[in-house]
Amino acid sequence: MKFEIERRANLSYEEFARDYLYASKPVVVTDILSRWKALLRWTPEFFKREFGDMKFTIDEDLRRKVGYKENNGKVEYTMARFIDRVLESTDENPAPYFRNRVLYELFPSLKQDIEPLPEYFLPNWLPETYLVNYVGQVLNRGAAIEIYIGGKGGAFPVLHYDGAGTHAFLMQIYGRKQFIIYPPDQEPFLYPSPEKENFSMINSIDKPDLERFPLFAKAVPTTFVLEPGELLFVPSHWWHTTKMLTASISISINTVNQSNWHELVEFVSKRRRNPIVSMASRVYLAGAGAWRSWRDRAWRKRAKVLAK
Repeated sequence: MKFEIERRANLSYEEFARDYLYASKPVVVTDILSRWKALLRWTPEFFKREFGDMKFTIDEDLRRKVGYKENNGKVEYTMARFIDRVLESTDENPAPYFRNRVLYELFPSLKQDIEPLPEYFLPNWLPETYLVNYVGQVLNRGAAIEIYIGGKGGAFPVLHYDGAGTHAFLMQIYGRKQFIIYPPDQEPFLYPSPEKENFSMINSIDKPDLERFPLFAKAVPTTFVLEPGELLFVPSHWWHTTKMLTASISISINTVNQSNWHELVEFVSKRRRNPIVSMASRVYLAGAGAWRSWRDRAWRKRAKVLAK
């Protein structure tokens, strides 16, 4: 059965936590970003004018790769040249996608343009300190706010769910972006990659190879458009991808807390091929989550307050 996404305004934290966060249910919030200066400032022309000399590289061939790595086939751009590509982008010849770049590292002056951050992001355990250095490095990087800039016809290169069992919040600043999402119970139809289980091997959902992926014909997508000023909550393990209907600028953040820590524990422990290391990871993470759940019990109470 097709999932219908709700669009909400004036959504309190308590309602969000009860109806969406702990229910693992996506939602579009239409008015939570209304105070952001970014909605008035961030346009392609703004980035060309303010950051035109910035240099970076983009792998233009990622769309055809599953389990891709970020160090193959890169092309160097200046921001000015890249924005020209974005403005000229078409469905037939889309611009490359400037994506998953850490906003505060590249554009620290823009931090004030996205304040205040929605309370929905809290509590977030990703940026905290962990006794195991590797765990801390992975989770801390996952907490970074990321920026995406692309042109009409561009798309995220793979159908996926966000790694480490995290929730994702996507915020549309400029332009229109189409989302295609699938709930976790449709995973048997989505062909997770053996190398990277949160990536689908189906690189084209518009023209899938049904001889190779016959079960994908049973998958039922939910498709909708995120408009400027809107926030999308994608819960842990919900598969999704995007297409840009116009030039587009958006940002994202990932979160973990009591509502999805069990997903993180499963994701991390399964990726440890050594059974002893896998069990040790599970024990350590379970303890780390239990302590944080106790510490943040006041947040959990806020999710229950309206249920009484």
